[in-house]
Amino acid sequence: MSSFTVNKKTRMSDLINYRLKILTIDGRNFIGKLLAFDKHLNLVLSDTEELRITKKSYQELKSKNSINPVEDKRLLGLIILRGDQIVSLSIESGPTTDIKKRLGLTKGKGISRPLKVPVSQTSKIGSNLQGPVKH
Repeated sequence: MSSFTVNKKTRMSDLINYRLKILTIDGRNFIGKLLAFDKHLNLVLSDTEELRITKKSYQELKSKNSINPVEDKRLLGLIILRGDQIVSLSIESGPTTDIKKRLGLTKGKGISRPLKVPVSQTSKIGSNLQGPVKH
């Protein structure tokens, strides 16, 4: 938990880059970094995870008479969450102090590969390209 204190003067703009946990009306929890919002409380979240109890895990919970539900977690990435779906919002952690992480300049999980085009087709690719046109 961060050392950020929420009071009457706290605005949503103060929570930009904070990692938030949001509960929606259908019981799902979203945890993600707040990038933007609007007057309707629509939120743009990055690096978002969705936590939910599925029907299958709920039925297993009832049959075993267990108290601890099993939450399914999946990574969603960048999402837009409608404001009319939000029930509650809480702070998970503060903004990162590393400027590269905050700006998204760190190395990701993806792989970059060059496009493999056969040599016979390279002349076809460039045939439609033209230089600047003089007026």
